[in-house]
Amino acid sequence: MEWSKGQLVYSKQGRDNGNAYVVLKKEGNFCFLADGRKRTYLKPKKKNFKHLQATHWVSTEIEEMLSAGKIPTDVKIREFINNHRSNI
Repeated sequence: MEWSKGQLVYSKQGRDNGNAYVVLKKEGNFCFLADGRKRTYLKPKKKNFKHLQATHWVSTEIEEMLSAGKIPTDVKIREFINNHRSNI
């Protein structure tokens, strides 16, 4: 599956198993994730792709902000995760 900025993903491994995140940036085999609470935009979590479960939900608003070099607010990230968590 192709990974994209603003995509909702779930952790499959580690202490954060089952937690939902939004992809902020891709770098090699890793991506940087935020959940808007513990892991904010300014302090993202670095995680290997093979430890993540991708979903088909992508926030176009967050994706556009990241592509334009703007910083998405943690409130927007939390809202997106909360709105789509039950749809999985």
